[in-house]
Amino acid sequence: IELRVDSNEQQNDILVSIYRIVQQHVNIDFSWQNLERKVEKKFKLHEGSLKGKLQELEAPLISSKREYAKVLATERSNDPNFDEMVNSIPFIKTPKDELKQPSANLDVTYQQAGIVQRVMGKRLKEGWGDAAVIPDLKKRTDAEKKIQDKYFGHNDEIKDVSRFSGKFPSFKPLLEGLNFVLNMKDIKVLNVKNKFRDPDVLGYADININAAYKLADGTYHIFELQLHLEAIILVKEKVHDFYDIIRKSIPKIVGGDFTVDKTNQIKEYILGCLRNSMVDSAIDILLRKSGGVFLYTRLLEESLAQHAKDFPGSKIDLLNVEALPEGLREFYRTNFDRIFGEVTSNTFRIECFIFISLICAAQEPLTQTMVKQIMGEDAFRQVKGKLSLLFPACPVCDVPKIV
Repeated sequence: IELRVDSNEQQNDILVSIYRIVQQHVNIDFSWQNLERKVEKKFKLHEGSLKGKLQELEAPLISSKREYAKVLATERSNDPNFDEMVNSIPFIKTPKDELKQPSANLDVTYQQAGIVQRVMGKRLKEGWGDAAVIPDLKKRTDAEKKIQDKYFGHNDEIKDVSRFSGKFPSFKPLLEGLNFVLNMKDIKVLNVKNKFRDPDVLGYADININAAYKLADGTYHIFELQLHLEAIILVKEKVHDFYDIIRKSIPKIVGGDFTVDKTNQIKEYILGCLRNSMVDSAIDILLRKSGGVFLYTRLLEESLAQHAKDFPGSKIDLLNVEALPEGLREFYRTNFDRIFGEVTSNTFRIECFIFISLICAAQEPLTQTMVKQIMGEDAFRQVKGKLSLLFPACPVCDVPKIV
């Protein structure tokens, strides 16, 4: 039985666990080489066809990061509580494949977005005052292009037809603005992307929110909120030249005999990776892999901790994260294949089978003492050494567990 995470408290627990895994065991340093390999895999390009090409974008990338870093350093200098406030923002994240509009009909999406724009615009003006920026709905032509280039034609994946932003003079009023949104009625906050804690690859930082407004028919329309610091917005205008160099250079660098649509999709994918933080990218992958099952994250964390103990200083990169087993069932299957692939003794295989059968068949938790009595102490000790990461004992009662 897989215990999925359903309550907000449990959801926060699994996100905190995943964040800890990423911080301790994942190499979150950006690498052009890894991005090239990701693009090749994503778009089924020949392996090595992009090798060394994206490195040409390093200079504008470094310039962009440097400018944003100056602003954040000034904010920290001006407010000693800056990092404490940043870290107080809750982890809220919904798997990407669940972030979809209720209808794949773009006409319906625009009709719903119009309602949300009027209602939420009024609320934000009342709550944020002059900090609120209420634009028109996204242009239809821009939405259609984004759907084609970024979402590969899936109309229900666009989330910013209705969008709002807030510009705040410092982080304290920004945090107050965020809390105003988190406490709103009739909306469900689905994502809070905290780039002040983990800036994107380009160095940019803001708070990006996806939320869903409950319509009269009971369905939810997803919209976007961005909370900015005024100082970063000013620098963003200056840094835009660096971003523009990157954006215009990608099609030339990638080259190849591609259709216009595919070239644009590759460009948007690369830009999307640069506009995301490495930490957030890893969290997205692990959240999807876990399937909302906390045991998956616990077993993975213990497995990676053992790997770090065996190979001090080593961490896995995003490509290795993407290669991790999908879901708890596959996690066990992969590790069983590895463990039993190492075992040559048929007797030992039988002892492992007995151990696993005991745990699965038991109608209540078994103590290690009971298992020792059934299997024999020597057999139990050998089996436990191989299977302890898959069947961890309770640290309090010393009971092997499986969910």
